[in-house]
Amino acid sequence: MRLTLILLALLAGCTRTPQPTEFVQGDVRITPSVQRLSSAALEDGGSVVATVRDAKGRTFSVFIDYRLRTKSPGAVYLNGEPGTPGSLLVTNGTALREMFGL
Repeated sequence: MRLTLILLALLAGCTRTPQPTEFVQGDVRITPSVQRLSSAALEDGGSVVATVRDAKGRTFSVFIDYRLRTKSPGAVYLNGEPGTPGSLLVTNGTALREMFGL
């Protein structure tokens, strides 16, 4: 009985903790863990703009759309606000907001 308990304790210590998965959309890859460098709320109805850095040192601009009269409240964009050339609408904004802590 004692040997069984010892083996169970050793096996429990050997379990692997799942690693957070990378966010991938198109050419964009964001590797956890992510550090928020800055964030601010805009006076357009409450949109959030943030700058974040991922585990590999890549920096991203994040825009969460809460503009007045927006047709996409809470939508997440990378590298610019909606309509800006080069901005990317994130298809899984909820997962990205959780990763960024926004």
